[in-house]
Amino acid sequence: MKHAFILLLITFFCFESKSQDTLRVLSYNILNFPTSNSSKADTLKAIIKYTQPDIFLVTELTSSVGASLILNDALNVDGVTHYQNVSYVNGPDSDNLIFFNSDKFGFISRHEIPTVLRNISEYVLYYKSPNLAVTQDTTYLHCYVAHLKASNSSADSLQRNQEAVTFKNYLDSKTQPVTNILLGGDFNVYTSNEAAYNTILNGGNVLLEDPINSPGNWQANSSFSSIHTQSTRTAVLSDGGSVGGLDDRFDFIFMGQDVMQGTNKIKYIPGTYQAIGNDGLHFNKSILASPTNNSVPNNVLEALYYMSDHLPVFAKLYFDEALSTNEFQLENVWNGYYTNNTFVFKTKINEKQLEFQLFDVLGKSVAKKTFTNLNSFEFDYGSLQTGLYFVKVWNANQQLKTFRIVKQ
Repeated sequence: MKHAFILLLITFFCFESKSQDTLRVLSYNILNFPTSNSSKADTLKAIIKYTQPDIFLVTELTSSVGASLILNDALNVDGVTHYQNVSYVNGPDSDNLIFFNSDKFGFISRHEIPTVLRNISEYVLYYKSPNLAVTQDTTYLHCYVAHLKASNSSADSLQRNQEAVTFKNYLDSKTQPVTNILLGGDFNVYTSNEAAYNTILNGGNVLLEDPINSPGNWQANSSFSSIHTQSTRTAVLSDGGSVGGLDDRFDFIFMGQDVMQGTNKIKYIPGTYQAIGNDGLHFNKSILASPTNNSVPNNVLEALYYMSDHLPVFAKLYFDEALSTNEFQLENVWNGYYTNNTFVFKTKINEKQLEFQLFDVLGKSVAKKTFTNLNSFEFDYGSLQTGLYFVKVWNANQQLKTFRIVKQ
């Protein structure tokens, strides 16, 4: 009987391993590589070995030579052979690329979305489920990489929003629903009130989310020191990177609502989103400055400092063939509906705190309220102009849901 029980446990865990997996995603501005310094592939290797990404999204790649250096000298090294990349496309200005773990993913298609400055790149992957041969069904992952216009003038901000609108219009133009979206890159936004940031989240019909949901004025604000991604240095290095210490949040991995909620077999693992190498104690400082930065091993910290003026952003996803829309709907206790020019929100349990925010179709915040210790609230939107609006509601645990309002 004891042997039978052990066999049952082994069988159970083998079955679980076939249908579940943890996926690691890394997005990184690699500072005009290899033009800035072609020897940096070895520097990048330390970062890759530490993070072990299954999906690696890069911006500021400048040549196919750079793609080969990353693949052969930073990824497929020390016995690792499973990484592949999509072919390099030389577009205007610097370029994007994806590298992926071919043991877990297969490549389906790519598309370059032209904007007024740089292309936004689309890469469609499929997950290599061990049950694929039996089920003849797979899970798609739509990966996008963007590098929006830099600098902080009103014209720069306007151009960033134009680029974001181009991206969201492309998603709306797709004839088939776009599922499991990851949008990584360097977005050069300074505050959550920027039009580009809100267009990415709320523009068009395909809504995205910022996994850590930390709205505010990020630039030069110590309140956000733990999520800043630029700059890693205060001294000028030969690669031409920006200086000034950590004081901007430019780098993101945005995710589709289905990824956040797990409605299409892939789900974000809460608490895993982070800027690698940011310990929260180096506001306006180099990441190598005092106090000692213990967030990563010292060799990785030095590699981050010398590789780029940006920190990479990292997150984990959970793949489970059992995750489905029906399962989520059974667990989800949040409901919202519209009646007589009123948005009504209800939950089955009291929430300690609920944040409500209303955005117009351009991503501008129209209204914001905080509710405490309740399980329902109402918002009268009768005074709004006709058009499309988005309601975002989130609680103290960062559970978030977005609703669409059409004011007629």
